Amino acid sequence: MQTKLVHNSKNYELHRYPKTSITSLQAWSSAELLALDYIRETTKNHIHVYNDRFGVWNCLLESKNVTTVWTYASQKKAIHQNLKKNNLKTEVVYKTPLEKLEKVELALIKIPKSLELFELFLYQIQQSSTKNTEVVCSFMTKYFSTSYIEIAERYFGEALQSKAWKKSRLLILKSPKEPQKKEFLNTISYNNINLKQYYGVFSASKVDIGTRFLLENICINSNEINLLDVASGNGIIASEIVRKNKNIQATLLDDFNLAIASSKLNLPKSTTFICDDNLDTLKESAFDLVVSNPPFHFEYENNIEVSQNLFRGIKKSLKKDGRFVLVANKHLNYKTFLAKLFEQITIVASNSKFVIYECKSS
Repeated sequence: MQTKLVHNSKNYELHRYPKTSITSLQAWSSAELLALDYIRETTKNHIHVYNDRFGVWNCLLESKNVTTVWTYASQKKAIHQNLKKNNLKTEVVYKTPLEKLEKVELALIKIPKSLELFELFLYQIQQSSTKNTEVVCSFMTKYFSTSYIEIAERYFGEALQSKAWKKSRLLILKSPKEPQKKEFLNTISYNNINLKQYYGVFSASKVDIGTRFLLENICINSNEINLLDVASGNGIIASEIVRKNKNIQATLLDDFNLAIASSKLNLPKSTTFICDDNLDTLKESAFDLVVSNPPFHFEYENNIEVSQNLFRGIKKSLKKDGRFVLVANKHLNYKTFLAKLFEQITIVASNSKFVIYECKSS
């Protein structure tokens, strides 16, 4: 795995967080380097950066005044890790995509897989733009979509593409249009209940079929009071369980800050909400029941290592007689890994695409 990067005659060491055993992956892309090359001679000192997933922009823009718009708890950890590793200041100015920004002079965006999230980024920038605001959007050419242009032109009068370099390109946005107020919330209905979720949160238009399959087949025992929903998304799984049993104390955990913000719209204030990529901050042996529809996509990558790390944490968080119930795509074959952690694994239900596992420790 490549970890050494030379930029402007300086040497940097950049690692991915969380760690991965996939040697073809690295902590930066040519798209991010192309954006840096484009702004190399800029006189604008304050730069807002978006989707700086592992901190390459935070590290290489060390001499600039950088505001980082963060979306993942793991992203903040990656940025801190790489700043520290390169002996750079680890104090970072963070904002979420829902916060008001200071005046935006120049912004860098690594275009995310979610086009909704891309639009939310541009909207936030436009709300704090001036006539001279410039936005540099980087992407790998294999992921290009004409929707990039369509979305950009809703907010900016000028949208130009750069030439390709190492299979990457830039979309340069100028002349922001007059800001308009818009609510970036989707409404999803399930069992005559409406749930709200912010743009960019998984499954924007309806309850995904894996979650639906889990809800149709899960049974809750009367003695299961302390509930943990891992990779909770908009909170629908916990919401349905709590709706059927008002005595349940629910804790929701998700790496994505907009998922946590969404779930706060859908569950009681007594719920505990945690934005984190692991369960390290939770008490061990604290939960009667853990439920999950765990992620296996990392942007454009398929990577089950993130889920496997969650499973290790779930094992520690369960009470001795607790249950872990999860739904997963059949092809992932989680059972082999789960068998290393749990003594009892039962298939609760399955269909052509999904399987529901119940895991217990004796």
